[in-house]
Amino acid sequence: MKRILQQLILGIAVFAAGAAMADITFFENENFGGRQMLVDRVTPNFGPLGFNDRAQSAIVDGRSWEVCVDANFGGSCTVLAPGRYPNLGGMTGRVSSARPVAGPGAPTPPPVVAPPPVGMPRGAVIFYEHENFGGREFSINEVVPNFVGSRFNDRAQSAIVEGGPWEICVDAEFRGDCRIFVPGRYPNLGGLGGRVSSARPSHEPRAGGPPVRGRASATLFSGPNFQGRAFALGGEGTSNLDHIFNDQASSLRVDRGYWIFCSDANFRGECRTFGPGEYPQLPPDLNNRVSSGRRISNEYPYNHNPNWR
Repeated sequence: MKRILQQLILGIAVFAAGAAMADITFFENENFGGRQMLVDRVTPNFGPLGFNDRAQSAIVDGRSWEVCVDANFGGSCTVLAPGRYPNLGGMTGRVSSARPVAGPGAPTPPPVVAPPPVGMPRGAVIFYEHENFGGREFSINEVVPNFVGSRFNDRAQSAIVEGGPWEICVDAEFRGDCRIFVPGRYPNLGGLGGRVSSARPSHEPRAGGPPVRGRASATLFSGPNFQGRAFALGGEGTSNLDHIFNDQASSLRVDRGYWIFCSDANFRGECRTFGPGEYPQLPPDLNNRVSSGRRISNEYPYNHNPNWR
């Protein structure tokens, strides 16, 4: 009888340990604040639990979890690997269902998020397999020198950048064509579409001044007021936007530096200079006519933006 009791106690302990090794705690506020809800099993609907579309941050223990914006694991879904998530990126305030992956009866996991270490700066990129944020997702919030292991190499077509600028490159180890993407939504990745193999947060101090995030970079938008397709240029720019974003830009955001944009390739035709700031409407001689652009210097040499009138 004593032996049976010992085995029973051991079995209960093993079961409890197994359950503790596979759970996710959702928090109502970012940075693990507000009300909490612990989930340790397949949960197809957060509605009856009073936590639908409320989760802003999470802690994942044991194994990865698939979280979805609709009940019954519908809509956009992403996988969170074990770790602490001070914010849920594009899933923030939208989670309606969750289930463990790689367990008995659980779905085959899609690409898994790299686990975020505690205390890391906020910032993340959510890559999408198709343009306009469609298809499978792959979320990262730390340096990823090679996408091969994620099953997402050369697949990303669109992205959402949060928290700070990111350097995204077409080759592993941050080689090949690299560009800086400032925080925002990118329905397509321009010349990097279907070619991304590595990414990392971009942090470069401004000489002689306070630190800033990212190398000198600029983002063109196909619509006025920063709407439509977005195309990010890295620290140097490009001499020819043909087959990439030629004659499509209607607005511009300059993250840092002093830039020149021209109506013809190789910096010819009508040209204008731009300092840091937002330009919700390009001047008439460049509106839907930009064919090349480059950084002139890291620092804008004047104290005000240009006036074309």
